[in-house]
Amino acid sequence: MNNKEYKWIALFIMSVSELMVMSLWFSASAIAPELATIWDISGIGTLLVTLMVQFGFVAGALISASFGLADKINPRKLFSFSATVSAMLTIMFVFLYHYFFIEMILMFLTGIMMAGIYPVAVLIVSSWFPTRRGLALGIVIAGLTFGSALPHIILNLPFIREWKALLEFSSLLSILGGVLVFLVLHDNKKYINAPKFKWDTINLIIRNKPVMLANYGYFGHMWELYAMWTWIPVFIFSSFAFYYSGSKLLFMAGIVSFLIIGVSGAIGSILGGIISDRIGRTLSTSLYMGVSGTSAVLIGLTYHALPFITIIVGIVWGITVIADSAQFSTAVTELSSDKIRGSALTFQMAIGFLITVGSIYVINILRTTIGWHWAFSILSIGPLLGIISMIRLRYKNESLLMCNGKK
Repeated sequence: MNNKEYKWIALFIMSVSELMVMSLWFSASAIAPELATIWDISGIGTLLVTLMVQFGFVAGALISASFGLADKINPRKLFSFSATVSAMLTIMFVFLYHYFFIEMILMFLTGIMMAGIYPVAVLIVSSWFPTRRGLALGIVIAGLTFGSALPHIILNLPFIREWKALLEFSSLLSILGGVLVFLVLHDNKKYINAPKFKWDTINLIIRNKPVMLANYGYFGHMWELYAMWTWIPVFIFSSFAFYYSGSKLLFMAGIVSFLIIGVSGAIGSILGGIISDRIGRTLSTSLYMGVSGTSAVLIGLTYHALPFITIIVGIVWGITVIADSAQFSTAVTELSSDKIRGSALTFQMAIGFLITVGSIYVINILRTTIGWHWAFSILSIGPLLGIISMIRLRYKNESLLMCNGKK
């Protein structure tokens, strides 16, 4: 089988493996209420379960890129190693759940290992797809979104009777995903060199106006994305409690959360890549952010409304909030020189994930002060600023470097 035929098999393997491993990312967040009871904490203490993973991912991305680990270690083996260690850390979380501070360290370490999952998957798939890369990366991100939402489905499986079982099952999936890549995926002899982060290029990145405009668009996108993913299940549960109770409420909240984050996100990731390749980066991302920002305002108005109204707005939001994700990184690769490209990508990712910490925390404050009707509205600021940045980028001569001149 030649490379042209095998690349689609490689894409399938990586997407399925990504789905399995990424189920770990939000597993602990999905059981935050149970953990809060065990630890006797509330507020920021509960949020730390999610935030420590975010901090760990930023640290892991910087460490991996600074030392060029994906250049020194076979990417297939690095992915498998990271997936296995992430699972082991999660199993340790199950056994040591009484010790809050140890658990936070384990969450941070899990985040570090996650930096060997998503970026490495992108690297592997990019090596197989010198063309049609937008679609291929969209499918990979679809696996990421599907996997991130998977805990909400796992919780409703008949054999998952307590929170520990969710973490154990997600760990098993992560190990299987790592084994699948290690044993089944073939190595590509034409691996793309992993981008290295060079600290002395930060000034060059900041002074590169087209690259920074693409970054600002990404920053606005990230302000919205992970806060939405973190809090929409809580919003759905609280809103649907007006109509359901008990096990039916848990079931409905889990299914709808999975539909909005996972299914809708997967559709948005794939469509986003296809549409962007056809109409250009700046126009497509502006359209996605316009719809997602509007949805961030409208979703609160459906609070305690008929569930099907909330579901419809949620699906639209779930599709558009992720559709532009891969396009910002692609734009940076097209706008930056070889000298700063790797550092620019790492800079974009690190700042973007740090921003998610702020927006996740802000929603926690607003939901208890002004209530769910308007809490999500603050997220619309990100897409608004992102649209402004991408429109400004569209009218720069350098924008012709993107998407074969489609800007």
